Amino acid sequence: MNIGVAYDNGQIAENLGACRSFLIVTAEGGAPTAKRIAPVAGTAVTDMVKTVSMEQIDVLICGGLGLAVRNALELIGVLLVPGCTGAAEEAVAKFLVGEQQGDPALLAIGREDDPDDPMACMHDCAKCAGCGPIEILRQMPQAD
Repeated sequence: MNIGVAYDNGQIAENLGACRSFLIVTAEGGAPTAKRIAPVAGTAVTDMVKTVSMEQIDVLICGGLGLAVRNALELIGVLLVPGCTGAAEEAVAKFLVGEQQGDPALLAIGREDDPDDPMACMHDCAKCAGCGPIEILRQMPQAD
């Protein structure tokens, strides 16, 4: 398992969207086996999400995060532990022993139970193939 921490000079980065590097700890059987720092190539939020994906981060410990970033990371299967502060390595150790940390209420913000929203895109239809841009394009007349 790869545990990532939004990293800023030894501490958990305050804002995941502005994160420029990750501490990545590989753990097997509940014990850390390796650690490294992975820089984010680029300054866009999509570069950060790409880094999380390419580094195969399974769990991401972070400070604050926005709705779009949360949705993108959950869509690629990352378990989020938001609302954390303090030392990055200490946060990983707490996670490995099962200690509650952060603010899980941050993950409830913006959630809707909508049976007409099977992709759980919270009506951010730019991500959804069943509505939004695809449907608008279908309704447009073809250019000659």
